[in-house]
Formats: sequence, structure tokens, C-alpha cells
Amino acid sequence: MYHSDAVVRQLQAQRILAEKLDNAVSGVIDAVSDQVSKINKGATRLSFYASCFTDEYMDVCKNQMLEDNRFRKAVVRLIKDRDIVFSLLQTYIDYQLEGRSYRQLEAIKMHLMRANIHIAASTLTTRAFGAGAAMAVVMGMNITLPVGRNVGTAVGAAASVLGIYAIVQNAADSAKRLQIMHPPFYHALYMRELEMMYFLIEPSFMRAGALKNQWLSDYEVAEVLMKLVGK
Repeated sequence: MYHSDAVVRQLQAQRILAEKLDNAVSGVIDAVSDQVSKINKGATRLSFYASCFTDEYMDVCKNQMLEDNRFRKAVVRLIKDRDIVFSLLQTYIDYQLEGRSYRQLEAIKMHLMRANIHIAASTLTTRAFGAGAAMAVVMGMNITLPVGRNVGTAVGAAASVLGIYAIVQNAADSAKRLQIMHPPFYHALYMRELEMMYFLIEPSFMRAGALKNQWLSDYEVAEVLMKLVGK
């Protein structure tokens, strides 16, 4: 009975989250339209495939093909599940909460409550608290993405080969920056095939100082979450 109730609660949470993410997903689609205008990046990335015909640059070609494939998988998930932003945030929060005690989680929770951010978690375990914190941040987060005029324009522009490669290049550049700045978080996203979607939250993470240290104190974790929400 307990497991059945847990499944029902999770399904309900996902449905609520999907509704809350409608605007965010629309923003992602419009962001794609905006990036398409950066034809130079797309042309540069496309030209890299010329390395496939030269032995000395074969590694470059293989690496780029891997990035393209991982980006494609992430986009399929974005369209199918519409939980990319939530998953990115939960991966980060789970990493930061790993190994913390009940008392530490309680301290983070109290910091957030003072900023009027309430975590919905029936039990204060790292997993439950992480999911609740990610939900709270997503619901209050203002994802600053370039906004196009309409989805039709985005779909038409995305059909351009150069436009697609401009987007993928931005995603790849963002993932590489994360790998340098915060290897553990990059690895956690990579294991979930999400690192190529990090570019969606990179501006918000940089503003919040989420990657300034690989391990944050209880107070710093709360501060980052508050800044992500805009508190």
C-alpha cells in the first residue's frame, strides 16, 4: 500500500510539474529559434565534419558525432517527458545534499522557510528533500531565455541545418564549460544523458553562484536555491 501511494503521489507531482513547465518549455522552443540566427556557429560546427576525412583529426570528428547524438537524445526527452529543467535541478540538488545529515537538511529547510520557500517533503531524507527542493525552485524559477515570436517560426528555423548546428554548438560549449568548472556535476548530468541540456539553466546557475565551489555549506546551498527562485 505504501509503495502504491508513493507512486500515485509521484504521478500527481509529475502532472503538476508538467503544467508548471508549460511556459518554460515554450521558452525553450523560442530559445531554439533565437539561436538559429547564429548561423556562423552552425557553419563552423558543420565544417568540423571535414575532419572525418583526415586521420589526424578523426578524434575531433568522433567527439562531435557523440555530442550530436547525446543532444538528440536529450531533445527527444524534452519533447516526450517535458521534465528537463526539473531533472537538471534535481541532479544538482541531489549532488549537493549527498551525505548531509537530518540536522543539516533541517537547517537548509529553515533558511528557505525564512525566504518563504517551502519544501513539500513528507520525510526529510536527502532524496525526498532534493525532489521537493527541485519542485519548489522550478515553480518559482524565472528561466531567462530568449523569446521568439511564435512556435511556427521556431519550427521553420530549426529545420535549417546551420540553425540546428548553431544550437548544438552552444549546448556543447556550455557542457564543456561545466566540465571545467564543476566536474562532479557534469559527470552526474552525463550519467543521466542531460549534460547537453545544461545550457538551458547555465545563465541562472551563473547568476546564483551555484558553481563557485564543488561543495557548498548548508547556508550556501540555501542561498543558491533562493537566488535561483529570485528571492
